[in-house]
Amino acid sequence: MQPESDKLLVIVNPASGAKQAVIDVAAFVLPLLKGIKYQLATTEEPGHAGLLAREFIRSGEGSSILVAGGDGTVHEVANALVLHGDEAPTPMTNDLTLVLFPSGTANALYASLYSKVAPNPSHEYLILPDTEAQAAYRLKSVLAFVHSRLSAKGADTPEVQPSRQLSLALTEIQDVTGRVIERLVGIVVNSTSLHAAILHTAEQLRDSIPGLERFKVAAQRNMAQWYTSEVQIFGSDGSTANGVGVYDPARDEIVSLGSQQDGNILTLEGPFSYFLSTVNVDRLEPTFYITAPFTTHAPPDGSKTMEIVVLRPGREPTFPAHAEAAEIDAPERERFGKDVAMKALFAAYDKGSHVGLTYPNGETIVEYYRAGGWEWIPEGNEEASRLVCIDGTVKEVPVGGKARCRVISSDVGGIQNLTVRVYL
Repeated sequence: MQPESDKLLVIVNPASGAKQAVIDVAAFVLPLLKGIKYQLATTEEPGHAGLLAREFIRSGEGSSILVAGGDGTVHEVANALVLHGDEAPTPMTNDLTLVLFPSGTANALYASLYSKVAPNPSHEYLILPDTEAQAAYRLKSVLAFVHSRLSAKGADTPEVQPSRQLSLALTEIQDVTGRVIERLVGIVVNSTSLHAAILHTAEQLRDSIPGLERFKVAAQRNMAQWYTSEVQIFGSDGSTANGVGVYDPARDEIVSLGSQQDGNILTLEGPFSYFLSTVNVDRLEPTFYITAPFTTHAPPDGSKTMEIVVLRPGREPTFPAHAEAAEIDAPERERFGKDVAMKALFAAYDKGSHVGLTYPNGETIVEYYRAGGWEWIPEGNEEASRLVCIDGTVKEVPVGGKARCRVISSDVGGIQNLTVRVYL
């Protein structure tokens, strides 16, 4: 681990969010870094943040990186430091301190880590006069980091606040032979079906519809689509359902599925309307609590689990179990999209109440799992069912292939065993 006094790399993505990162960093962040050695770098194109991070870590000058951007910029940094292929990682670090200055569109990671209340009282002495409340909220991670540096130097500061270890989820895309053709690391969300389709469409709308509104438009365009696939969910051991939990709204708790599955992998038959997993977050937008139990029923810090949200039309009482989209006429699929899927997703904006929704027969509308990972095995040639999204980056599974996602460990070739921490 590098000593706390080492240089800080400040990466600014001028294209993220409202494109104000350069101005905001100069106004709010840099004045707080007086007395801290730092290197300021601005990204010039997609992927540049990762290159800057890798060059900095390999230089040996430090192991702390401040990211002024959105979740996508953080994603670039994580992938550059974790996935090194056949390259020797030396002198890469095993312990990265990540500092966040949220400047993106959704900022899901930041919103989940830092509640929107006044800054930590222990950090108030650092805030410059006349700093607006919104700016002070965005500075929470920076303030915690600066406070930790001053404490490390022996300054007369209040007790240092704890750090938190972040989880990383590795998605591997395999071809029909089982060969891994692509790997990506997610630090927020890994998904298929509706969520991946929304991101795919939203990217096409980026220039014409700015901000979060484009995601709502994309959702409306894809809501009636069903996605044909088989899903396997497994525990942290990667081969059985041991350790897989399911949220029971009647008991309001995560209960174990291991004994019910007799150690076998849990298999879910499609079609699917929604399939998504997250790490580190309880929301994908400031008020879209899609995985709310991550906070209300938090797993132990450092546990190798992810949250999984599933919506399957076959659970709707009026449809035959495992009914294919071709067997259900378009008006009925549109009805399901409007009356069930959209209702469930909008309920996520109501403090995550979607996880408690049920059909008239008592069956839960949303299936919610806590597990070590999943496999998505598309059926047929339909492109929509073969889309996979990793932190906003959409990839396509080859026909006959599959996608496998699991919380990262060091037993995979080409993987840097990286511990990522943030100060709270």
